[in-house]
Amino acid sequence: MLSRRILSVIVAVHDDAPTLVPVLTAILSSNLPRHDYELIVVDDASTDRSPELAARYADTVIRLTDRVCGPAYARNRGAEVAQADVLAFVDSDAMVQPDTLQRMLKLLSEHPELDAVSAAHNETCQAQNLVSQYRTLLLRVGEKRETRANGSVGSPCAVVRRERFLAAGMYDEWRFDTGAVEGMEFSLRLQESGRSASCSGDLRITLLKRWTLRAFANEICRRSVLVARSLGYQRARRAVPGDVVFTLSRSAVPILAALFVAAFSAAFLPRFDLSFGLAILLSGALVLNLREFAYFAAVRGPAFAIAVIPLHFFSQILSGIGLCTGWILRDTFGDGAPDAATQAYAEVGVQSWPPVPRAPGDVAAGLNSD
Repeated sequence: MLSRRILSVIVAVHDDAPTLVPVLTAILSSNLPRHDYELIVVDDASTDRSPELAARYADTVIRLTDRVCGPAYARNRGAEVAQADVLAFVDSDAMVQPDTLQRMLKLLSEHPELDAVSAAHNETCQAQNLVSQYRTLLLRVGEKRETRANGSVGSPCAVVRRERFLAAGMYDEWRFDTGAVEGMEFSLRLQESGRSASCSGDLRITLLKRWTLRAFANEICRRSVLVARSLGYQRARRAVPGDVVFTLSRSAVPILAALFVAAFSAAFLPRFDLSFGLAILLSGALVLNLREFAYFAAVRGPAFAIAVIPLHFFSQILSGIGLCTGWILRDTFGDGAPDAATQAYAEVGVQSWPPVPRAPGDVAAGLNSD
């Protein structure tokens, strides 16, 4: 009889053929004995060669072919078939080090009060373009604020006790159908139930994805809107202070306020010197972000730090606009709701997708509680 495996590694995939092979190869090169873990790949309706590639490396491949459902949904399906007591969620563009998974398991073993551990990012990524390098360092800036008391289970590499993952309700696949803040929201639920997650700065992963300016801008806008509308800025910040939204928005509000003051002054003061006002605004923005730019210069050099100044300010403005948009949407329309079909399934007692009804007693209890 085969011994029970101690770890189930789950990789959610959608059209990730360019990065999938090195990600799976890195997992299989782990210091953990191969019989101690299982590798599960959940293919989220890919149109490329991802399922074929996954079949060469994984113990189990789950194919979702109906529609693209998002990472939260895909990870939940992997967790449902997982056999181990600890689940590891690894992104399809995150390459682990040989000792990453082994050391994460050791942390959980040595600290029974912890329910989840997330890894940090290397200061280098595989893509060499400016946007990818900047995003990686921005993530590292945020992770320096993480402590033993907080960490995101939405990290590109995180382990969580299966019992606690299921008890907390898994990832919220009903509200979050895109990869944005579902991990942050799960971390919130975990901590608000009296449990804890930790981000370990000593455990590193390397990102493989090449980010374009458009993709990065879309990510910032989407995350900022969802944080403000669905989670609440202050509430989410207490749980995951290192998220990229909070790293950017620390100075975004003062910068936006200064922009409005400058615009107001230019419109109503006939002698207002626009160039002087912009110079003051830029100087103030540089001072507010001095810590970040000093870190960029220390890691990549002064030339890199200077080159990313426009990108950093652009990202902060997007973050501020996204947060304001989320607040307005929350105050005007409330939290975002799933589509009508999904809500209908939820109302009749469905727990997950594809529809898996609760036990009759649970359905009756849910209806009576309303």
